[in-house]
Amino acid sequence: MIEIDNLRRGLSAMAEQAEPVDLRDRALATSRRIRVRRTAATAAAGIAAVVVALSAAVAVRTDRPPAPADTPAPTAPAPTALPAEPGDAQPDLGPFDTATVTVPSWGSAADPTCPTGRITLTGGQYQRNGAGRTVNVLSSVAVDVDRDGVKDYVAHLMCGEGPEAGGSQIVAFRRDGRELKPIGRVVGTQDGIAMMDYVEARDGGRIAVLVSAEYTDGGQNSVPNQWRTYAWRDGRFRQVDGPRTFPPAPPAARLTVAASPLAFQTAGDGYTGRLTVTVRNAGAVDVDRLEILLVLPVQVRPTGAGWAGCVTRPGGDDTALVCTVAGPRARSSVAVPFAFVAAGKPVVADDPVNLGNHYVSISQPPPYDGQVLINEPEAIIPITVP
Repeated sequence: MIEIDNLRRGLSAMAEQAEPVDLRDRALATSRRIRVRRTAATAAAGIAAVVVALSAAVAVRTDRPPAPADTPAPTAPAPTALPAEPGDAQPDLGPFDTATVTVPSWGSAADPTCPTGRITLTGGQYQRNGAGRTVNVLSSVAVDVDRDGVKDYVAHLMCGEGPEAGGSQIVAFRRDGRELKPIGRVVGTQDGIAMMDYVEARDGGRIAVLVSAEYTDGGQNSVPNQWRTYAWRDGRFRQVDGPRTFPPAPPAARLTVAASPLAFQTAGDGYTGRLTVTVRNAGAVDVDRLEILLVLPVQVRPTGAGWAGCVTRPGGDDTALVCTVAGPRARSSVAVPFAFVAAGKPVVADDPVNLGNHYVSISQPPPYDGQVLINEPEAIIPITVP
């Protein structure tokens, strides 16, 4: 009983020392703290939602393609500058430009007024007292034909002009003091040759000559031709390579040319256009090189990078462009594209006789190797301008 009484008195003392507590106030305070936490959480969630929404908006705006820029109007390209075509170069006559030479016989069928024997050349020509036929040196090459270690000189001599003249011959000379004296005749018209326009020095002291049995004023490439090679053997020149006769129907290249329309389009304040020239070879002989002549209105100029091997031909009222290109092989064709620009509107002039100022023409530059017949050497270039 004593322990129970002591416990009661201790609890009563603790109660007297404790302050009275208002349970309602405590409940209200707790409620306020909960609302504050909820409000803070709600605000944080709202801010996060706004951030996500803004991020999505920015992402959508970033993924959207940029507005297209204004496309500038096309401008005409600049013209391509080409070198001028060189003038006709005079052949290098070597020592035959001014020299004293001894001319061998022109053959029994030659004109008796063709000079022979010792003559003096001036500018590669000689005429006896202003009368008779003139001796002309057409070309020359230097080569040691007799293999004695000393250079000799080979000249293409012609008496007069054309087949009605006294003829022509290829003659080798050696120096004898200040004069040139003949070693021997390589080949000539007295050997049944009508044309021999090209002479080349080959290895071993040999001489190559492009010969034809027919004569033409249109160039040796337009008649059957073949290379024959000669060498000094046993005191005379003998043929050592190449064909010895002309067949009855020798093979030939047969060329024609055509041009695509040249349709100009506006480009800024100018015009641009493209053209393709096609050359067909229906024959049995390959053509190594071709020369293409383009005649166009004066306003038209070349443009672009496809003009290697081309020159401008000075003079005249039109644009004249000359290009050397690879020719077509037998039974094939070549197509050559060209690009043009015009600062002003091209003015087309038609001429049924002279082809006007819009046509293409082809020819074959030397060296030749076989007959080349150009059946249609020219073609009109149709031009349209907006």
